[in-house]
Amino acid sequence: MRITADEKVATRKRILEAAKSQFRSKGFEQATTRDIAREAHIATGTMFNYFASKEAVVVELASQGFEKAQREFVKNRRSGAEIEEELFALVGAQLRFLRPMRKYVRPLLDSALTPATITQVNETNSSLRVDLTEQFAAILTDHGIEEPSSVALNLFWALYVGVLTFWGSDNSPKQEDTLALLDQSLRMYLNWLCK
Repeated sequence: MRITADEKVATRKRILEAAKSQFRSKGFEQATTRDIAREAHIATGTMFNYFASKEAVVVELASQGFEKAQREFVKNRRSGAEIEEELFALVGAQLRFLRPMRKYVRPLLDSALTPATITQVNETNSSLRVDLTEQFAAILTDHGIEEPSSVALNLFWALYVGVLTFWGSDNSPKQEDTLALLDQSLRMYLNWLCK
């Protein structure tokens, strides 16, 4: 029996929705691929035709969140904003759209955002980093900093991953401590960059 492209898209969507539901109710560690497949109304083996692992599902969910955050950032971008304000808004938008994933940000960090996994061949993993660094470089260029060096891009990436790591376990009200860390980190980074 041949499956149409529309059916594949619908199945993929059901898997992602089931995974979100399972991760919310059971937590990432306790939810199994069998649980996700059952809720998506597919055979467990079928799930692996779409995603290699639970971690791959998390990466896809994050990728969708990043895309929505980018659209929000572009829509709300103010003319004449300071560079620090824009970088804060970029990361802040991503944190808002990743909020439903906050409790299982660790698998995202471990499977997609660390330097070791970036070197692995995986389009989604590398595209997350490439997309963010391209957005970052565009903001710098808009503020007169032409072609940031690879060191500057890698340092920003390290700052970003550090903020996400902290955010995943930040128990302050509305994760205010993360926002303060982001603000201080951006200030130090820009002081270094703009010397």
